[in-house]
Amino acid sequence: MKIICWLKICPSLFYKHKNGLAFRLFSAFATSLFLIISLQSLAEIALMKSMLRVPSSIQEEMLDLANQANILIAEGDMDELADWGRAQEYYLFVLDKNKHPITHRDMHPHFEFKLRYLRPLDTQLDNEVNRPIIGIPLDNGLTIVIQMPYQQHPANDFPFYFGIIKLVISALILGLFSWVIARYLQQPLDKLRAVSHKLSQGDFEVKVSDEIGHSVREFSELAHDFDNMTHEIHSLAEKQQRLIRDVSHELRTPLARHNLALHLLRKKVDSEHQHLLDRLENESNEMNTLVGEILEFSRLESARYSAKLEAVTLDSYSSAQIAQRQVDLKPNQTLSMQCSTTIPIIMADPRLVTRAISNLIGNAIKYAGENAMIQVVVTPYTEQGNEYVAVIVEDDGLGIPEHQLSDIFSPFTRLESARDKQSGGYGLGLAIVKEAMLVMKGKVKAENRKEGGLRVSLLFNV
Repeated sequence: MKIICWLKICPSLFYKHKNGLAFRLFSAFATSLFLIISLQSLAEIALMKSMLRVPSSIQEEMLDLANQANILIAEGDMDELADWGRAQEYYLFVLDKNKHPITHRDMHPHFEFKLRYLRPLDTQLDNEVNRPIIGIPLDNGLTIVIQMPYQQHPANDFPFYFGIIKLVISALILGLFSWVIARYLQQPLDKLRAVSHKLSQGDFEVKVSDEIGHSVREFSELAHDFDNMTHEIHSLAEKQQRLIRDVSHELRTPLARHNLALHLLRKKVDSEHQHLLDRLENESNEMNTLVGEILEFSRLESARYSAKLEAVTLDSYSSAQIAQRQVDLKPNQTLSMQCSTTIPIIMADPRLVTRAISNLIGNAIKYAGENAMIQVVVTPYTEQGNEYVAVIVEDDGLGIPEHQLSDIFSPFTRLESARDKQSGGYGLGLAIVKEAMLVMKGKVKAENRKEGGLRVSLLFNV
């Protein structure tokens, strides 16, 4: 009864786990083991067939002994023939047609027994008899029989050859199957990595389960879990963006009423208190600016995969921004431009290009220092084999600590909060630059200059 139940359970377990990773790996290892054993057996059989023969050097020696025996027989001195036989390295006899020695030399019984299995000189040997008896025909119907020493038997080298065969075949089969298994496991991992990269860039439309398929149950379950996680992250991101957008929009209405109230109040307040209204108005304007930047940042995040690009000449946009920003310079600051002779036309969003360059120049004016020299460079740029057009904004200020360079493009990041607040910064300017570059399929990077100061590069794909 137990056997019947087991026979019923086994097929169900097989069908349940046949798509599992453990079953696939077991099948691969079992196949590799079968191939190793089979190929080793075939190789050993082929080796024995090709090498189990009397070596050519031994054949030449035996043929030479046969010629010497013919000469001695022709002379007719059997005693000399017997002495000659005893003096040889090989144990040999000259036999008549009845397989009897023609001399009175005694034959070992075991040798006499092995005469039943006499072999010709070009015979196929076997690896079980280590001292085969070789027969070579002589004149007058005689035969010289020679016992081959076991030291010269080709099977003596077989353990060495078999060891090499096992090592080579095992290495080849295991290497091949390791490569196949690695590729088999690497493909879904590569797809998962590619999807993770898209997800990190904000593309929540990707589906890992569609990419990986259902070939392996564990990978399929992991893909579905990853898709569920992506859906949850997308939902949270949308809720966060919607909250920021809604709050920002809702703030616009009370700010508008606040500005209107300030305007009406200004006519009723004495001149000695007008400075208080000015301060309130400045605070209101700052709040309006912050709300605008938050909305711009949220809009860029939402529009990352819906940009409409057109042909843009970066040198003209850069020079226009430099001209507009001259009025914002501090008394001892300078702002100049350097442009290469040939600047390729790139595909970008003109409004975002203007915003990104303007933000970088404004950031340099605010934080580079009272006596800063600010330069905008437009030039072709190559990085890791990729061609770009770079808009570089650099200054000779104090720069930024190396460990904080990667943080300056995060929203609401303030490296010097008191100074940023005083100069009107909210930590969104460079975050908007980064999002704008991502929308335009470009990238932005920041680094400290060796001679001092900060360099921020906008890299546009050619």
